[in-house]
Amino acid sequence: MKYQFKTILAILVAVFTFGIFSVANAATLSLTPVSSDVGIGEKITINVRIDSEGVGINAAQATIRFPKDILEVVSLDKTSSAFSFWLDEPTFSNTDGVITFTGGTPYGVSGSAVKVLNIEFKAKGNGNGTVSLLETAVTASDGSGTNVLSKTNDAVITVSSQRVVPKVPEPQQIVRTPVASEKLPSKPNLKVSLYPDETSWYNIVGQFTASWDLPLDISGINTVVNKNPSFIPGEQSEGLFNNKTFDALSDGISYLHVRFKNNVGWGPTAHYRLAVDTVSPAGFDLSIIEGNQTDNPTPTLQFKTSDARSGLKEYQVRVGSGDLIKIPVAGFKGSFKLPLQVPGKQKVFVKAVDQADNGIESSVDMEILPIASPAITFVPSQIFSEDEQGVVVKGTALPNINVLLKLQKVANNNQGEVIANGSTKSDEKGNWEFTFGQQPLRNGQYVVIAQSQDDRGALSLAVESSKINVKSKPIIQIGAFQLGMGGAIILLLLLLVGGFGGGVWFYRKRQAKLNMRVDFTESETSKIFNLISDDVKKLSDAFKTPTEGDDEYALGKLQENIKKMGAYIKKGINKIKK
Repeated sequence: MKYQFKTILAILVAVFTFGIFSVANAATLSLTPVSSDVGIGEKITINVRIDSEGVGINAAQATIRFPKDILEVVSLDKTSSAFSFWLDEPTFSNTDGVITFTGGTPYGVSGSAVKVLNIEFKAKGNGNGTVSLLETAVTASDGSGTNVLSKTNDAVITVSSQRVVPKVPEPQQIVRTPVASEKLPSKPNLKVSLYPDETSWYNIVGQFTASWDLPLDISGINTVVNKNPSFIPGEQSEGLFNNKTFDALSDGISYLHVRFKNNVGWGPTAHYRLAVDTVSPAGFDLSIIEGNQTDNPTPTLQFKTSDARSGLKEYQVRVGSGDLIKIPVAGFKGSFKLPLQVPGKQKVFVKAVDQADNGIESSVDMEILPIASPAITFVPSQIFSEDEQGVVVKGTALPNINVLLKLQKVANNNQGEVIANGSTKSDEKGNWEFTFGQQPLRNGQYVVIAQSQDDRGALSLAVESSKINVKSKPIIQIGAFQLGMGGAIILLLLLLVGGFGGGVWFYRKRQAKLNMRVDFTESETSKIFNLISDDVKKLSDAFKTPTEGDDEYALGKLQENIKKMGAYIKKGINKIKK
């Protein structure tokens, strides 16, 4: 059968609206033990468990397939399951070789071995078979049905007509000749890696290995695991070894008993406590004494639960995404006053944790109502950064109430730097006034933010003033035109740049005129001398002829050209002067 899991999740989210402390894709859904050997006709129980990795979960679903020619389901047991609500009851089909379920709980549960379901199989045929987890999901108790499943672990079952492989490996025997001793062996010093502290509770289930140092005189060992804290193993040796693996424990307190033998006899027994608890504390209701909507800034939560196995260790409280508050169970009477809360809606989470770190949680929606906000009736629209008289702000509020104030620089993201904080108290008529310091402010825009606070610590919503413009005091003022220090400096720079540019322009223009004069003088002088040179040559040639008319003509031409050249030069100089 294939689930329409999105539809199921939608139902789960609608039914289970509780939150969690954190969400991470880290949950593991496992079948344990991961490997087993059974004979034909024998029965074996496979446990379906969840390691939530500290995340609160409230639902899970899976399709489990098994080799129908090797195994058949005898029964499904959900009596000890952490889930109390089943959208799809656990069912099986030996014909199809499939098991299906979808379960949940109205609380968030957490732990490394959260119980879901026990499956009892009977072996009916030889071979190796894998019991597989398919179409799986584990949802967080975050109100959104977030799937936090990241890993699944299948189980392998080997069935043979004559079972010869034990459930756990036999210890590796040590072959040696023990040395002689004159006294009984000492008590073994035991170490268990899976359960390293025998005074603690654990929520881990699986095969575990115990080890010990083996003195040279030891020739035999006997080990037993049971529920009797003072049990003494018999005097039948299992051999000689320094470690041994044992089968997984059931919930509760068990004891590992180990004693040594040497040539004198059997020594005292070492008793090692093994405490396992994989069941979460009992579910509980969470309420707010003052009501889910209150103007009390420190409302009181009411809750209490119990744990039947290892006992409660602590409660953990968190408001929204705030800091985690741990409450020891010792002395807890069932109520807890929250620290000061700001106005607004929040979800409150409470998690009960037992001594084995199993957890169960509940949540409630809370709204802290604000008291009446103050009003800001006056702030200066403009001040000068050089002044040290401070920023005066006035307003009204409820009579005889504290007014919390802060001066904040305006930024593009509206999260500007807080320059100063202050507080004052309104008078009997509700009027108040406050001055922020004497320190000068940098140029820019500022606002004052005000908030009322009564004697209980209850707060109002914050209100914001109009903008305060801070700028430099004007150095130059002509009518409405003002220039501060920055503006004056810029104006001076512009004048300097303009004066320098004008000087350069004037110099270049004058230099251009001088160049024109030089060029003109050079060019025209050359032309004049060339003409005069031609006329002198013509006059010289005329003197060589016997005709006087030629001489007079050449001389007249020379005089005429000199007169024209004078007028031409005068006209060119007048053009340069312009």
